[in-house]
Amino acid sequence: MTLNVSYGERYGWTVVQVTGEVDLEGVAALRERLQRLIAEGCHQMVVDISRLGFCDSMGFAVLVATRRLIAARGGRLRLVLPGPEAHIRQVLSLFGIEKIFEVHGSIEEALADHREIPDEAGAGAAVPQQRDATSATAD
Repeated sequence: MTLNVSYGERYGWTVVQVTGEVDLEGVAALRERLQRLIAEGCHQMVVDISRLGFCDSMGFAVLVATRRLIAARGGRLRLVLPGPEAHIRQVLSLFGIEKIFEVHGSIEEALADHREIPDEAGAGAAVPQQRDATSATAD
């Protein structure tokens, strides 16, 4: 299965959605995309891996390295995981994912504390802005 990585911006956070499999081929594409987003100035990131079909220790290592990189620049990383019954969640729990990351059940939950952002006039909630969504595919 192909790895797909798409991203956009919501409430000032870069939301990265990862689907497919983070395997030997896909791990390099995921690492490159996440590092590029940080290099381009992303300091607040939500990575949604709730629809991954597979993620092993190499994928977990990429997430940990991304967390360290963004934290070194004063940023934050939040993860969206599948439900506790999902096999991938059980595997990542063995690695201690809940102890290392801010873990959420949905993108909406991960962004809940940022939904009501005053606009320049202080009149209301900001409209989420969509960045150019692209796809990284591991061949």
